[in-house]
Amino acid sequence: MAVLTDILIAPEHDVPAIVAQWPGAKNWPALQTTGLDWLILAELAEALDQAPLAQAMEQLDPALSADEVNGPWVYVLPMPLRDTIAALGPDRLGPVAKAWAGREEADAAGLTPADAERLLRDIHALAIRARDEGKPMLLWISL
Repeated sequence: MAVLTDILIAPEHDVPAIVAQWPGAKNWPALQTTGLDWLILAELAEALDQAPLAQAMEQLDPALSADEVNGPWVYVLPMPLRDTIAALGPDRLGPVAKAWAGREEADAAGLTPADAERLLRDIHALAIRARDEGKPMLLWISL
């Protein structure tokens, strides 16, 4: 069974509504994917040469969950992650994606360099939009 993991753009006060309504209600801009948990995103921070941010991501606790055991869970991703991804130039996406795909969790999840680059391009566009709107990115996870 695949773990659903979506990244949404929404203010933190929308977290309870997202836990209750997502993915049925498409009220927020989002990237819908599978298998992209906070540990794999922490490895993206490592690939971006942001070791302290990666360490903080590894310790990330959910902002809210419908059920602590069965989820879904919503995490508020750190704003520095959003801003670092948004600031990437197009010429950096490929090299960062390649470094990301080579990390332990990403590799175990089967993230190839080509898949990582496609995913990073999508996350990049979402991060730019979130930054421009002054909103955080949220990670929604459901079993």
